[in-house]
Amino acid sequence: MCGRFILKGSWAEIYEMYNLIRPEDTARNMPARYNIAPTQDVFYVKEQAGKRQLQEGRWWLVPHWARELQSQYPMFNARSEEAHNKPSFRDAFKSGRCLIPADGYYEWTTSKIDGKKDPHLLHLPDFEPFAFAGLCSYNAALDLHSCTILTAPAVEEIRHIHPRMPVILKPSSFDNWLDQETGMDDARCLLREHRDSELISYRVDRAVGNSRASGPELIAPYKETGLLL
Repeated sequence: MCGRFILKGSWAEIYEMYNLIRPEDTARNMPARYNIAPTQDVFYVKEQAGKRQLQEGRWWLVPHWARELQSQYPMFNARSEEAHNKPSFRDAFKSGRCLIPADGYYEWTTSKIDGKKDPHLLHLPDFEPFAFAGLCSYNAALDLHSCTILTAPAVEEIRHIHPRMPVILKPSSFDNWLDQETGMDDARCLLREHRDSELISYRVDRAVGNSRASGPELIAPYKETGLLL
């Protein structure tokens, strides 16, 4: 799964990576974020009328047919194996595929010392920016843009941290993933073209568990102090 992620790259990197050409996307003030949590607003890239555009919306997908916001069922992740068949995600999988920019994400393991949760940061070498495979939706009744991150069974390299992983698409798959003419079966195949086996990880401080915590210190490697933290 993916319940927290970071986005600290410059706007120039985002603009270039996603080949954004709209005038309104050429210059934005985007502060670094080190602890993005579900229900917060995030950026995502989608295709509209054959052109890529940047959108900002809630990280917790709200289907176009929903009458109200709900929190009973977590909608910030969608299982890639079944999203195309699930009523909550089916329409978005067909015509709302998107890319969600990130530089890394957090996952938790259980400490053998005190039974509490220890966070780990996973990222590509040199914090290369990447894109989660996502789905997005617009709910006209609520006037709300929203998105979710697709997940898959974890690759062997990171399975010791968590049995599932967000799908990090290869740049060569971006065009076909966003293209609404790409059929569901072909889109599902693209989800296998991921970069998750390239991820590296290390433990960080438990402070990241507080969704209100922020700052670059959250991604610093954890240092043992002899105390239970």
